[in-house]
Amino acid sequence: MRGIKKSLKSIIEKLLKINKRFKVSFSKSGDDILLNKLINETTPGVYLDVGSWEPKQYSNTYFFYLRNWKGICVDPNPELVKKYKKIRPKDSFVNIDIGDSKDKIDYYLLDDEYSSMNSFDLEFIKKHKIEDQIKEILKIPTISIEALLDKELSLGDRLDFFDIDVEGHDLKVLKTNNWQKYRPKIVVVESDMSIVQDLNSELTTYLDSVGYKLIGKTIISQDLGNLFFMNKKQSK
Repeated sequence: MRGIKKSLKSIIEKLLKINKRFKVSFSKSGDDILLNKLINETTPGVYLDVGSWEPKQYSNTYFFYLRNWKGICVDPNPELVKKYKKIRPKDSFVNIDIGDSKDKIDYYLLDDEYSSMNSFDLEFIKKHKIEDQIKEILKIPTISIEALLDKELSLGDRLDFFDIDVEGHDLKVLKTNNWQKYRPKIVVVESDMSIVQDLNSELTTYLDSVGYKLIGKTIISQDLGNLFFMNKKQSK
């Protein structure tokens, strides 16, 4: 048994070395590789992953975890706590919601507890016709991005990017940040609208108002993809 465990450990270590050495993507559409190119830093920084979901599968941040970036991962699903402790023990995993309310809010947990469709937004659930899959409604406490970063960041930390994927609550989440205090180079936000709609959306208008310009979109399926916004001051 010891020999088997030792062999498995050796294989895992070799795979991790390969992933660190080569640009192996864990995102659905190579978003992590694009992020790495846009950040353009040789030393590790910090990322905030809100709606982080699985620690490795389809993750936009695991690529950076392997390269010793400091991660703050936020997801309200309590089923993920053990997974993050096992797979990404160096990251700070916060089992909470991002919001501006001091009250707890409803979180719709589906039959598949690891589903990427778990949401705070009942209209989102109805839109995708999965109401019959609701297994449990949890009461989740909230914290603002500003308050969270106040707790998690250390003096000298370089804040590289936000990755936001909260199924319909993206704008609400972003509005909890203090953009004068915390300005990542890149903000990534999932969108299921057409590119034409994205260009004129409330989300794009808001981020433009706080100094971020839309520079592109990766496509996962049809209109679904990730919008990339860059800090205007750093894009010049």
